[in-house]
Amino acid sequence: MYTRNNLGDLMQQSSILTRNDMIQKRILLRTSFNVTIETDGEIKDITRLLESIPFIIELAKKCKKLIILAHLGRPTKIDKTLSLLPIYKILSDKLTSSDIRSKFIYDINEIEKTNEDVVLVENIRFFKGEESNDENERLELLNVLKNCADLYVNDAFSDYRESCSTFYITQHLKSYLGPNFIKEVNGFKPLADPKKPYIALIGGSKLSEKIDILNELCNYTDKVLIGGALAYTLLKARGYSIGKSLFEEDKLRVATELVTKYSDKIVLPVDHLISTDFSETSSYTSNYTEEVNIPNGKCAIDIGPKTIQIYKEIINEAKTILINGPLGVFEWDRSIEGTKILYETVLKNLNAYKIIGGGDSIGAINKLRLSGFDHISTGGGAMMNFISQKRFATLDCILDQFDSA
Repeated sequence: MYTRNNLGDLMQQSSILTRNDMIQKRILLRTSFNVTIETDGEIKDITRLLESIPFIIELAKKCKKLIILAHLGRPTKIDKTLSLLPIYKILSDKLTSSDIRSKFIYDINEIEKTNEDVVLVENIRFFKGEESNDENERLELLNVLKNCADLYVNDAFSDYRESCSTFYITQHLKSYLGPNFIKEVNGFKPLADPKKPYIALIGGSKLSEKIDILNELCNYTDKVLIGGALAYTLLKARGYSIGKSLFEEDKLRVATELVTKYSDKIVLPVDHLISTDFSETSSYTSNYTEEVNIPNGKCAIDIGPKTIQIYKEIINEAKTILINGPLGVFEWDRSIEGTKILYETVLKNLNAYKIIGGGDSIGAINKLRLSGFDHISTGGGAMMNFISQKRFATLDCILDQFDSA
């Protein structure tokens, strides 16, 4: 779990909203616009975008000029399907309604030539210096960024990788935190000294992405309830038949170590909703198994009723609950039941502090129209990193500027 002395005081000092002299300042803002865009250009979920806009408007009205940096997807070169232009169209409408002039630019060298109040730069990962291991390439991009602004603000908790626009820029500009970043960090404070029983509900597809967090959670929680495709790598490691369910063969060794070391903590499904093929069409004729083993030629797409009942009993007794990932293929109506029932069970537990995070988790609660969590984190990977590591680089590089200890 992330720890730091005087964290509350340092975050308050580093909040950009504590400054009252921004009227003549050019501010470089790193925000999170990493939404899901369909092939037709339609934005699937605008949660992150909507969370960012109020602060953008507030900052734009207080400063001389606001330059916004954000990324979309994981491009290694220019990719028109990952352009921020569709996002800018939504953003510009909101800004215009607040009498704020804005512009979208493709060339980062054009920043200083613009006279608009707000400038949104094209996907920052299109620029080779952003994530380059070459120091000269990074410096080339950093020189452009530091010369176009007086202050830097990070409001992108979810974008925790050490890149030019999230980490290295803080070595060149006085740096601050935005309110959404601070809200995220504050939301995790109860996990530093959680009320017991403390349980985690972990789903998703890849064990490889959650090995570190599972080790950490098993050290500090009372139970870790597993669902999603990652459950089948762990079940196979325990010697059960998983049919043709999704699993990671190259992670079976580490999976075996996990289920052996934490046999008293990790709780795995005992029955499943199975389908002939991993497709929505096949899901319509799916059925539940009677036991934990899955027949050959079948694949699991959700947890079964016996598993749901076991998990519900554990959830009902919990005082702290962390959720990351759905328990099945929530995008399909037939296989959303496990996620639906267990998320609803969590919300009915009024004695527990409830945290949920990650893109798929948010997608599920939006689809199910659920509300009542104490904290919703927009960054699943960032949330897991924050909980499983002692340091959080994109936060510490800013707090270090205010820490005189």
